[in-house]
Amino acid sequence: MVSYAASKFAVQGYCEALRSELASSGITVHVASPGYIRTNLSKSAIKGNGSIHGKMDATTANGADPNHVATVVLDSVSLGKSDFIVATTLSAKVALLLKKIFPSFLDKMLQKRYDEAESV
Repeated sequence: MVSYAASKFAVQGYCEALRSELASSGITVHVASPGYIRTNLSKSAIKGNGSIHGKMDATTANGADPNHVATVVLDSVSLGKSDFIVATTLSAKVALLLKKIFPSFLDKMLQKRYDEAESV
């Protein structure tokens, strides 16, 4: 999952830089940052040891409906929003806040979550 997270982070940075470069041309760049969406992503995820995860994570299974997320994304773009968060839970919003004000605490929480998931 770390590679997936890193690629999302890279796309965010790329889009922010691209937005600056294209601003004078009238081209807009939007970045949608979705929370968990009910897809098969976790089933095909590759673990750190190279094996396939092969199961649906509870957070993904309980995620937002893909059609609803698509509607929110299109509506946000039509309203001219540049960067927006879609389908996030309260815990995700708290995590984003912790990332800004207390990143070391968030790091410890995420490490604990990972360690617990690996022990199952």
